[in-house]
Amino acid sequence: MSEKNSSKSLPLSFVEGHEKFLESDYAKNPALFADLASGQSPKVMWIGCVDSRVPAERILGAGLGQLFVLRNVANIVPPLAADEASVGSAIWFAVDALKVEHIIVCGHSNCGGVKALSQLGKASFDPMLSSWVEYAIPALEDFDGSSLEDLERANVVSQTEHLLEYPCVADAVAEGRLSIHSFYYEIGKGKLEQYDTEKKAWSYLARS
Repeated sequence: MSEKNSSKSLPLSFVEGHEKFLESDYAKNPALFADLASGQSPKVMWIGCVDSRVPAERILGAGLGQLFVLRNVANIVPPLAADEASVGSAIWFAVDALKVEHIIVCGHSNCGGVKALSQLGKASFDPMLSSWVEYAIPALEDFDGSSLEDLERANVVSQTEHLLEYPCVADAVAEGRLSIHSFYYEIGKGKLEQYDTEKKAWSYLARS
C-alpha cells in the first residue's frame, strides 16, 4: 500500500478523535460496548441523505445502538418495483428482523441530490447520479421550479409514500407496530420539522 493511500494520510484530528473516543466513551462504559457486541435492538430507523452536515445521531441526541441508519443521495426510497436490493434489504432487516417501531425519512436544506433532480434533462450529470435521482421523479410532479426547498420537502413526502409499497412496512403499519415520520432538517437553523399528513403542513418538531 502506498504512503498516499495508507491510514497515515488520515487527518491527525481524526486519529486524535478516535483516541479521545477510547478514553472517554469506551472507557466510561465498556459494559455498553460488550452488550452492543452481542447484538442490536434499535427502536428507530433513520433514512437520510449522505450529506456530511446531517448527522442523525447528533441531531436526535441518540446514543450508540439507538438508531439504525441508512443514508444515500437525497434520502431516496426507490419504488418497490425498482427491486433495489441495498435499500430494500436494509428496510426489511429493520422492520422484520430488528422490529423497529419508527422509520424516519429525513430530507434537508441545500440538498445537492435534490438540486440534481430539479435539473434532470436540463444539465449534464454523472450517469449514476442521474439514474439514482430518477427514483425521485414523482416529487417533481407539483414542482414549479420556484423553490428548491419546496422540492426537498416534496421529496421527503414522496419517499415516505414509497416506503408503504414494501410489504413488510405496509404490514407493520397495518398491525400498528410501526409508525412512519417525514422530517426536514434546516441546516442553518439546526432545527427539524415534521410533516403532518392530515393537515398537509410542516411544523417544528417539539414535545406534544
